[in-house]
Amino acid sequence: MLKQIIARLKSLTANKSSPNDLDTYQESGKKTEQEEMKEEAHQLELKENYEQDEEYEESEK
Repeated sequence: MLKQIIARLKSLTANKSSPNDLDTYQESGKKTEQEEMKEEAHQLELKENYEQDEEYEESEK
C-alpha cells in the first residue's frame, strides 16, 4: 500500500497536479483509513460478543 501511495504522489507531482487533485487524493486516503477503523471496531465488537456468548454458555452449565 505504501508503494502505491508513493507512486501516486510521484505521478501527481510529475503531472504538476492542481491542489484540488492532491486534496481529493488525501480525502480518499482519509476515507480508506476511516473505513479500516470502522471494520476494526466491528471486528472487536464481534469478538466481544462472541466472548460474552461463551461466558453465558459456561454459566448455564
